[in-house]
Amino acid sequence: MLPRDPVLLVTGGAGTLGSVLRPALRESFAVRVADRVGPRRPGPDEVRVGDLTDPGFVDSAVEGADAILHLAAHASPRSPWPLVAPNIALTHEVLAAAARHGVGRIVLASSNHAAGLNYRRRLCPVGPEAAAMPCCPYGAAKLAEEALGRLHAREHGVVVVSLRFGLVGWPLLERDYAAMWLSDQDARALVRAALRAPAPGVHFGVSRDAERFWSLASARAELGYVPVDGLPAGAVELPWATDAPCRMFDRDR
Repeated sequence: MLPRDPVLLVTGGAGTLGSVLRPALRESFAVRVADRVGPRRPGPDEVRVGDLTDPGFVDSAVEGADAILHLAAHASPRSPWPLVAPNIALTHEVLAAAARHGVGRIVLASSNHAAGLNYRRRLCPVGPEAAAMPCCPYGAAKLAEEALGRLHAREHGVVVVSLRFGLVGWPLLERDYAAMWLSDQDARALVRAALRAPAPGVHFGVSRDAERFWSLASARAELGYVPVDGLPAGAVELPWATDAPCRMFDRDR
């Protein structure tokens, strides 16, 4: 019998970031997507549609997985606390199922909004070792999810890596977001590196030109991540944002 590819469960895999990452992940894994809806473009991945807050569904999604990439979340820095607080419970459910099924490798999608006020106060480059100051309820929820990941890693002796993603999967339309730019190619390389990580950790994820704002020292040293992409052409000529989603970029707050 030929050896099977390891199974990677991608929660929220039908979303924007999951759609960016899945093609590259297929090179090393049999990808299983668990989401409330199926991918817009059907592909070779196994797809399970359901509610990840349902313990029965999350158990069925996690069973047989060798690793988990947890992307599922209400992901908007504009959202008030009641909309993003459930992200914490969702992460708890996924981690609890991972413990029940003995999954030893988990990557959690965090965000640089978990440390958005560090950036706003020009404490740059912002590193993951600094006390993080979220800029919005979304960032605060992500910080709590990171803490759950640390707790899970200690309690179960497994590898949990939290990645504080910059802007990825969306076009760069305003100059503010150049400081958090993460290209699709670099995002794929970062996640592949995190899925091979030898130890738990929290790391920022941006492309080359944003490294002066968000430190990649730990991602380079511990994951072997080396960004290759610079900013898209014309990025420095883009207009400044006029409708900031949170305090990270709001010049009037």
